[in-house]
Amino acid sequence: QEERDAVLAKIEVSQVHLELLKRTNVLNDAFYISHDGVIGTINNFRLGRLPNVQVEWDEINAAWGQAALLLHTMAQYFPKFQYRIKIHPMGSYPRVTDINNNTYELFGPVNLFWSTRFDKAMTWFLTCLQEFSEFAISLDKENNVPSDKSLKLPYKIDGDKVGSYTIFLSFNKLENWTKALKYMLCNLKWVLYWFIGNTSFAPPSASLYLAQSPNKKG
Repeated sequence: QEERDAVLAKIEVSQVHLELLKRTNVLNDAFYISHDGVIGTINNFRLGRLPNVQVEWDEINAAWGQAALLLHTMAQYFPKFQYRIKIHPMGSYPRVTDINNNTYELFGPVNLFWSTRFDKAMTWFLTCLQEFSEFAISLDKENNVPSDKSLKLPYKIDGDKVGSYTIFLSFNKLENWTKALKYMLCNLKWVLYWFIGNTSFAPPSASLYLAQSPNKKG
């Protein structure tokens, strides 16, 4: 009986650990946000480019696709969140629909000097990230989380700016655009950490893999 109780106790502890791992690691493993020098990365795809580091558009598009999938996954998890700006994670061809139902392409290639639709897509993505972070902070207040432990984005989002850098590509220096993208990914990572700590998210089998599969353009 003692041996049986001991085994059951170990099983119970193992199940608790398993649930904890499921809750904390699924999205963290699925979306690894880091950097390669001054260029931010998500799942090892670089988001941005420099005059001396010519990142291909296929890689930039893949990075945006991963970022879009992550934000969309978190935003739709909460029924209470007013998901006004819709993120459409369509593989390497993500799109963003604004509050007036205008849809913009969040992928390139685009004209580096006149990329209005791409600029708008990135700006609306930023706005959605900002709105979701404000929602997260409001939940923290509802749950009486101390202000010093509540979510706080490392870089302020203000319209098309994150930190003090515009996310516009048009008439912008590649270095500054890339820095804005890196700051955006850093904010996204902070929101991901908050999400992991406040949900028991577990996707249906293979759903993240399928959602990340490249879609054809169109």
